[in-house]
Amino acid sequence: MKRKLLVLLLTAALLLGVVGCSAGSAVKDNYGSMGDGGAGESAPSISDTVTESDKGTGEARKIIERIELTVQTKAFDELMDAIETQVAELGGYVENSRVSGREFDSDENRYATLTLRIPAEKSSEFSAYISDNSVVTDRSVTTEDVTLTYVDIESRVTALEAEKAALEKLLANAASMSEILSVQERLTDVIYEIDSYKSQLRTYDNLVSYSTITMRIREVERTAVVKKQTVWEKIGTNLANGFINVWQALVGIFVFLVSAIPYLLLLTLIGGPILWFIRKRRKNKKAKQEQK
Repeated sequence: MKRKLLVLLLTAALLLGVVGCSAGSAVKDNYGSMGDGGAGESAPSISDTVTESDKGTGEARKIIERIELTVQTKAFDELMDAIETQVAELGGYVENSRVSGREFDSDENRYATLTLRIPAEKSSEFSAYISDNSVVTDRSVTTEDVTLTYVDIESRVTALEAEKAALEKLLANAASMSEILSVQERLTDVIYEIDSYKSQLRTYDNLVSYSTITMRIREVERTAVVKKQTVWEKIGTNLANGFINVWQALVGIFVFLVSAIPYLLLLTLIGGPILWFIRKRRKNKKAKQEQK
């Protein structure tokens, strides 16, 4: 019986090796020349690489897109509401959102950080929408091709599932408790590896299907000038900024004086009686000296 079990284990190992080699050869044949691309050809867009198949391979490229946007806006609340509406209309969702600033005793402008997940084929549409409704001061796009990794994981899953089937047959034919425990231990490890690899595939599928867009939104009184200006435009901008700075200084002084009224009233209530007492005492002292 032990000899029979040994033969079955060797058969399972051989089957695993054959499946793994076949999957590896398929990966090499289909994707071995992926990085050679034409030197003079332009890179395809993200939506094309995600939705279309590679010519001659029959396999969709797995492209992960990440976009970072830094924007300024005068209408902070309106922009936040518009982003939420636009994300929902495009079929995406807000993964993370944080707003800071504008405390009760502070006049600082607000700042928001958003992590958005937008369908990959609609990421360009969302970026255009943000450019039309705010001032984009910084934008970066990074892409990662995980096709080889994805296909390699798929081949490992295929090989492990073949081994799992062979182990299940061994388990069904096992005659002793030691054989059952030995096969069951390996079967448990194989099932765990399959689940782990499939979890990685699901993660890749999500990252490929939805672009990750990180937005940093700053509320400002004046937005930055991102286009190139002529000499007269620069002069006009500087004059406008000068008048705005003077006005803000006057407003600051006025706000300070008005805000100090409660303190001035308190000072008057406390200091007034003291001054009256001092003046009366001096007057009485002077009157006594005159009598003498």
